[in-house]
Amino acid sequence: MRNRGFTFIEILMVMIIIGVIAAFGIPRLRNSLDKQNVRSAKALLATLVATTSSVAVSRGCPATLNLTVDSAWVTACGVSPPAASVQVGTKKLIGDDFNVKLAPSVSTVIYDPRGISTGYTVVTVGVVGTAVTDSVIINQLGKVVRQ
Repeated sequence: MRNRGFTFIEILMVMIIIGVIAAFGIPRLRNSLDKQNVRSAKALLATLVATTSSVAVSRGCPATLNLTVDSAWVTACGVSPPAASVQVGTKKLIGDDFNVKLAPSVSTVIYDPRGISTGYTVVTVGVVGTAVTDSVIINQLGKVVRQ
């Protein structure tokens, strides 16, 4: 009489092979996810820079890109009637959304009504992930030159 099925040794060998494959694959997958989070945070920062410049031009008043360790948001004058500074759009919680930290060289970048930065200095915003670090550089005129 013949028994069908797998022996304990065969199942044990399959489990060992699966464990070895997982031991190599999981860290690589985690590193890839961290790289993608840093890239996405950099793209969002570049979008916020462009948004700040265009809001300054469209509203005809200074607009400010505010940067903290974990978030970024845009403020400008109100639309009707032009009032004190109001938030444009929503505050982007970059730290929570992408699991990264920001390291901005300044806390605000102000754009004049022409869409040009008023600081005339190069601003570097470091994006620090778990294992990957990169940065976004905003030139003297307020344009992203390295993303």
